[in-house]
Amino acid sequence: MRFLVTIGLGAALIAAAHAQSQAPAPAPAPTPAAAGVLPPAPVKGATTGFMHAIHATNNVETTLAFYREVFGLDAKVTPFANPGVPLLTNSPGVSLRVAMLRVPGQGFNFELTEFTNTERRGARPRLTDPGAPHMKFLVRDIDIVVAAAKKRGAEIITRSGAPVSFLDGAVRRIFMRDPDGYIVEAIRYPPPLDDAGGPNVLGSVMGLTLGDVKASMAFWRDLLGWEFSPEADWSKDPLIVDLMGLPEGVEARPFRAVVPGSTARIEMIEFRGVKNATPFDLRVPDPGASGMAIRVAGIQELLPKMTAAGVRVISKDGALVEWDAKTRNVFVKDPNGLLIELVGTVAPPPTK
Repeated sequence: MRFLVTIGLGAALIAAAHAQSQAPAPAPAPTPAAAGVLPPAPVKGATTGFMHAIHATNNVETTLAFYREVFGLDAKVTPFANPGVPLLTNSPGVSLRVAMLRVPGQGFNFELTEFTNTERRGARPRLTDPGAPHMKFLVRDIDIVVAAAKKRGAEIITRSGAPVSFLDGAVRRIFMRDPDGYIVEAIRYPPPLDDAGGPNVLGSVMGLTLGDVKASMAFWRDLLGWEFSPEADWSKDPLIVDLMGLPEGVEARPFRAVVPGSTARIEMIEFRGVKNATPFDLRVPDPGASGMAIRVAGIQELLPKMTAAGVRVISKDGALVEWDAKTRNVFVKDPNGLLIELVGTVAPPPTK
């Protein structure tokens, strides 16, 4: 399957990859019906569901204004005062405010966080840096998105500074940054035929740049039970080079999955030929830090298994946090530096 028509097309192409055990087939032309809702991916391992994507901001109101004005997404900023937050993030005395964006269609919650009363250091990764996260938004009208982004002075990553056309213009795509340097892709994608209109955003797909693919698959596939699409061919198509702002000669290929027990999708990218790649690896409160919260089964058994496999545990003392009477959670990092909040339940103590 050619990389230029697989990477980032969102609903249709992730749907095609949902049948993980099948061999690659030629990519279909994007049809409006392909943007419909997918069934949840089957649960075959530790992961049982998806909660939300996470993006730490420098100032949550500033970043929220970007997503409101550029993508039409909005939420209320609220304090989050659970006493487990300092333990979960290993940040004594930290305060937290959040804005939970709900992405329409085949989307999911996108949590903007702002931490205070703790040391923070932001960073702006290149798309080719291992651990660099990004978010893809499928939109009806990409020209509205680009105009709003440029009005706000957003940095455009795409070399040409304009949406790149694929499949004779049926799909148009552009990469940019939000105020924290977080990478965002807008993808113009035809809505379903029976769609009578609605918000500009139709859905979303998470993105992540891989470093060590073997280690990544040991984490995501072997420990968490995710299934990935068959390995794609390498590509250095000029359109992809323009779209992603890549140095000449750099090649890329995608690995796609649907989060087990959910319809949330992720597209991981591996690059080769990159010089001076810098791992993107931040603390939970750092502006630009990113991750996701997923539900897992048997969290009390899973964490020791991860620790034995060399997974980094971020939460205080490398231990589970008692979020409430039934819920336990913990932050770990995948091999690329992405923050993963594992959330599980424990059985209540036996009654006397």
